[in-house]
Amino acid sequence: MNAYRILVWKVVFVLGYISKTAGFKGQIPIGAIFDEYTDVFARTGYQYAISSHSERVKEGIKFSTVYDEVDIHDNFKVASRICIQMAGGVFAFYGKTSMSSFSIIQSFSNTFHMPYISFSLSGTTDTQPKPYVIFVKPSYVDAMADLIKAFRWTQLDYLYDSDDGLMRVQNLHAKLKDVVPRVDMRFRRVDDVTDAHEDLRRLDRNQHQNCKNIILDLSSYHAYNEMLRQIPEVGMNRNGYNYLLGTLDILNFNLTRFRHGGVNITGFQLVNHNSRTVQSFLDGWRNLSSTVWPGAGQDFVQVDAALSVDVVEALYQALRDMIRRNTDVFNYTFRRRTVYNYNKTRGIPCDERPVIPWMHGSDIYHSLQRVKFSGLTGNVAFDRRGLRTDYRMSVFTVSLNNGPQKIGEWDSISGLRTIYDAGEQGSANESSTSTKRRKVVTTILLPPFLAKKKTPDNGKPLLGNNRYEGFCRDLADEISEKLEFDYEIREVRDGQFGEDLKNGSWSGMIGELRRGVAELAIAPLTITAERERVVDFSKPFMNMGISIMIKRPDKQKPGVFSFMEPFSIQLWACISIAYVVVSVSIFLVSRFSPYEWHNLTLTFGDMIHNQFTLSNSFWFSMGALMLQGSDHCPRSAAGRIIGGAWWFFVLIIISSYTANLAAFLTIERMLTPIKSADDLAKQTEISYGTLKSGSTREFFAKTAVPTYRTMYNAMTTATPSPFVDSIEAGVERVRNFKAKYAFLLESTMNEYYNNRKPCNTMKVGPNLNLKGFGIATPLGSDLKEKISYAVLKLKEDGTLHKLQQTWWYEKTECGSDTGHRESKKRSLSLSNVAGIFYILISGLVVSIVTGIIEIFCLKKRPIPGAAPDHIKRNDTRLTVVGTPPEQINGLINDVRIR
Repeated sequence: MNAYRILVWKVVFVLGYISKTAGFKGQIPIGAIFDEYTDVFARTGYQYAISSHSERVKEGIKFSTVYDEVDIHDNFKVASRICIQMAGGVFAFYGKTSMSSFSIIQSFSNTFHMPYISFSLSGTTDTQPKPYVIFVKPSYVDAMADLIKAFRWTQLDYLYDSDDGLMRVQNLHAKLKDVVPRVDMRFRRVDDVTDAHEDLRRLDRNQHQNCKNIILDLSSYHAYNEMLRQIPEVGMNRNGYNYLLGTLDILNFNLTRFRHGGVNITGFQLVNHNSRTVQSFLDGWRNLSSTVWPGAGQDFVQVDAALSVDVVEALYQALRDMIRRNTDVFNYTFRRRTVYNYNKTRGIPCDERPVIPWMHGSDIYHSLQRVKFSGLTGNVAFDRRGLRTDYRMSVFTVSLNNGPQKIGEWDSISGLRTIYDAGEQGSANESSTSTKRRKVVTTILLPPFLAKKKTPDNGKPLLGNNRYEGFCRDLADEISEKLEFDYEIREVRDGQFGEDLKNGSWSGMIGELRRGVAELAIAPLTITAERERVVDFSKPFMNMGISIMIKRPDKQKPGVFSFMEPFSIQLWACISIAYVVVSVSIFLVSRFSPYEWHNLTLTFGDMIHNQFTLSNSFWFSMGALMLQGSDHCPRSAAGRIIGGAWWFFVLIIISSYTANLAAFLTIERMLTPIKSADDLAKQTEISYGTLKSGSTREFFAKTAVPTYRTMYNAMTTATPSPFVDSIEAGVERVRNFKAKYAFLLESTMNEYYNNRKPCNTMKVGPNLNLKGFGIATPLGSDLKEKISYAVLKLKEDGTLHKLQQTWWYEKTECGSDTGHRESKKRSLSLSNVAGIFYILISGLVVSIVTGIIEIFCLKKRPIPGAAPDHIKRNDTRLTVVGTPPEQINGLINDVRIR
């Protein structure tokens, strides 16, 4: 029974609802005023929304419209069209306004109580009440002010092309006047956006203190396209320029061209194309013909078109609410499809005296103020002044090889919140007094300081700081634990350390600290005087210097005659000369010394004999040199002095040779082509370079040392350029250029990459200078002293040393393999001593050939043992006839007499 009663009440409620919404069957006219030059998208969206709502006949509300396209800046034309449309009878107006025409429109609305819904921002810059005017387009001045504060811009140029833009400049200046540090604003009006080359060039030339922070606030979609086309044409899309677009439709611009010059472009996006409301709308929008519906037929909707659709929906809900409250509210408004005011006046004539205001105008205006729904542009709601409230827009950026990337959101309640602020679940207005506050840490991917972890085998994605590992990650953990704060690692956008761009801004991590994007920079960031001028550094957590990396030369294998390498060619020559001199000296001394002559008693007689002939002298010296001795020893004092001196000489020479021989035969040596910076500066075969930007290049550019200055001049004039974009690129260049390239980098990175496979690089020479890595904070930050104290504590307790050992030496890929190869080379191979075998074989061959020659020579000489013809024999005495005395000794040696 209870269920039956509930069912009856539901039926009664539904019938009552239908009766209220279906009580009116008229066609409600809506007037519209569009600019004849710029409102193509708004007009298309408005017409499409009117046609779509006209199909809701079953809900009792059907729209009709009449619109005019005029020059919105011509007050007379605007006033004339408004009067004409009101005389024909309209319930409300929708259209464009400008600073010149807004006062006329506001006057008409206030006088005739005619609601006017504007998709312009004219009239939103002051706090004066504007009755009967509704502003459907949200203001972005507050959002721009918050972004400027977040980026920490201290200087900027504001470019605009309309009176509305000038009013926003003044409004923005008022919001930034109390910001510390002070923001220096300059503004310039562009008269012709289709030909703004000269304006842009003048801005580029006359940058105030090299400021390159520019706000573009233009009046139309077409104006933005024209300006974005001309910016690259004058070269203002290069690194260092930062643009903030005063648009709510950044995703609909083609910014691909700006992803390659290093420029940074930031803007707002009001329409969230991922929302269900927008996706449902696009199902019909993308099927429209773009020739009939300009701007439609695409997978996205422009913001002006989306605002038009939301306006029609707001009018529908406001009128429906009026009908629900009073089903007869419009019953006496229409006669023969014509609108009558107060049941007696046709339309709302402008020339009627006294003035008769629109009878339903006040109710429609207040109903519009109470409207609240989720539309294409997000939450649609208005405050008592008719301004959009409780709205949200996304912040997107385009930078080098990146974007458009969403970096945060701005809403009218909480303000700006980036993706780096307290996570997606945290509050954007987290109290600054919290002891556990999340801080943004900017850093750079550079192993072993920081690298991305590999995806786990289980496929679970890594989130937050767990995506990274390395020395800087561990250092950040230690510091955050000591100072009790949470942090979030963020990779620097442009992949740079930080360089002064000579325009008042900085690139890399230094630039992000200055713009307020990050609060800490924990990376291998070198402490320099120029950087210290714009940011604060902690005490250095690591000391290093600039070093030289070259490709590891191939180890030279010992040659066939490597046993001769212990002595130089000059020393071998000196030993040979000494051998000849000593041998000849012994021969001469022995010839003139009587102690070397002695009687030789033979069977057939006696003769005077000297054993140190020339050949025996050389043989004596050779025996001593080979440590083998000789059958002949000198008898004279002079001969023995020469022999003793020669033996001592041989002792030292042989000992030295033996000591060096083992090392030369067992160790494979590497001959490095350069050993210091001086060697690099003096040669031209090997090119050398540094990173394109950073402290290393800055050191060479500003050094006063002649050698380093010569090196920098050679680097800047070399072709191709020896400068590289990253350390990895420099290391690869060293490995692939066949020992024709040297890379100048910090010693810590040099040591790290030398221990990575393929283990073919090495450090040569001492460090060129001494410097340190520090943790950077924004200038004046209260974190500086705290972090310096934490770094000193970590250094004293050995934590920093332990971290460095872990990431540089314990994780090496080359240490064990290198030692294994060296241990294997301690044993000799045939190649080490092959030359000795060649000498032995050569000696055998020469001896055989000599023996053969002697055999043939002896056939022409007397048979050994037979006396020659000029020698006479007798029984008791040998008599030499016809032979001079000086030939006797040689004769005895040549012929053996028995």
